[in-house]
Amino acid sequence: MTEEGFHIEGIAIYDLRKNGKLIASLSIGATIFVCIVLASGALLFSSEANRLVIEPIEQMIEKVNRITANPLEAAQEEEAEALILERIRRDQLKLEAGGARWWRKKKVRKEEKFETVILEQTIIKIGALLALGFGEAGSKIIAENMKKSGDVDPMIPGYRLHAIFGFCDIRRFTDTTEVLKEGVMLFTNEVGEIVHGITNQFSGAANKNIGDAFLLVWKFQETDLDELEKLDGTLLPATPVASIADMSVVSFIKIIGQIKKSRKMQKYAQHRGLNQRMKNYEVKMGLGLHFGWSIEGAIGSYYKIDASYLSPNVNMASRLESATK
Repeated sequence: MTEEGFHIEGIAIYDLRKNGKLIASLSIGATIFVCIVLASGALLFSSEANRLVIEPIEQMIEKVNRITANPLEAAQEEEAEALILERIRRDQLKLEAGGARWWRKKKVRKEEKFETVILEQTIIKIGALLALGFGEAGSKIIAENMKKSGDVDPMIPGYRLHAIFGFCDIRRFTDTTEVLKEGVMLFTNEVGEIVHGITNQFSGAANKNIGDAFLLVWKFQETDLDELEKLDGTLLPATPVASIADMSVVSFIKIIGQIKKSRKMQKYAQHRGLNQRMKNYEVKMGLGLHFGWSIEGAIGSYYKIDASYLSPNVNMASRLESATK
């Protein structure tokens, strides 16, 4: 007690352990929730990155490796993808529900906008253009150069092989050129479409176009020729050599027939200028076939190269065609 009065001190004790535990539990829960959200976001981002970036890049690398091993596969790949897209479009037209059809079209268009898809399609198109430009004879040239990291090197050795060489020539081409003028390119390509298409259908390959002439090749495997030597040169119907030989002859017969019945060729038979220049004009082909060895490889320089065949047997096919006039 003091002179002013009584002085009382009080002490209050509170138990905050429950609140502390609650706050700690909430903090732990919040931390766990944030970890789950971050992990889910990371997984979602990773899956999207894999789907949109990594997987397409891996597919591109795989396709480049396949094209390196077999450049002609690029053309086959492009054709297969074109068939798939055509099938998808047909399926879209068959869908009865307009909303479902709209959604599927929207999905396809959305996927086509991705840069990785565009790059992948570009790689296939470049490979297909290489295969188209060099042809079957240039497949090894493309493969050899794609394995290297430097500039294109056309100076690589050729390969010896055996094949049937076919030489096709458009008759009276000089007069036809003078009459058709600018239209002669379309005329030549329409003939080439028939010649190349039938050749490809019967296991041959188009090689080189020299103005109005087309060089065609049916190649043999060396193992097939070994079997032929065992038979002392006798062709049996069941042998691959005989089959390829038959297909080369059938190809030329088919070319003659298709040239005669094609509507595109019939319009030239009715062309007034061509009939004035050459009475009763019709498109005719000169043909020559010859079997023998040849060197397949690149011909040219760093400025321009062609993949073709060099041998007297190729020249013999050309001479046989000239002799049929």
